[in-house]
Amino acid sequence: MKKITLLAFTLLFSISSFASEIDISKQLIRATPPHAKNSAAFFTMTNNADKSINLIAVSSDIAEKVQIHTNINEDGMMKMRQVESIMIEANSSTSLQPGGYHVMFLGLKNDLTEGQSVELTLYFDNGEQMKVSTPVQKITTNHKISDKKHH
Repeated sequence: MKKITLLAFTLLFSISSFASEIDISKQLIRATPPHAKNSAAFFTMTNNADKSINLIAVSSDIAEKVQIHTNINEDGMMKMRQVESIMIEANSSTSLQPGGYHVMFLGLKNDLTEGQSVELTLYFDNGEQMKVSTPVQKITTNHKISDKKHH
């Protein structure tokens, strides 16, 4: 009996040691008007590790291309630019939000309507891949992203 208990404890400990170093919260995707070709996703990434981790890619089947972007001010004009990665410092959070970092969906295959949920896969440079169910919501420029946590 002791061997079974020890084995069960060892398995539980092994599973918990693979717990995610990253938590995702406040995620949402911008709902689109009919026939729109692009949309964006926003979320907060919390790094629970003692070292920096980078988001290096995002995938989803809702669009032809999925890219990581930021907005920059170039000659007084706000412009979007694709970036290779987004760093999440050790033991801190990084937010993707309107006007800053975001995930861009280019060539949407269907309209995105409020109430839908879309699965995203996030890829990190520590080898972690995370599937995140992300609700579609209407977003205005003054939209306050809720504190509701999703996984």
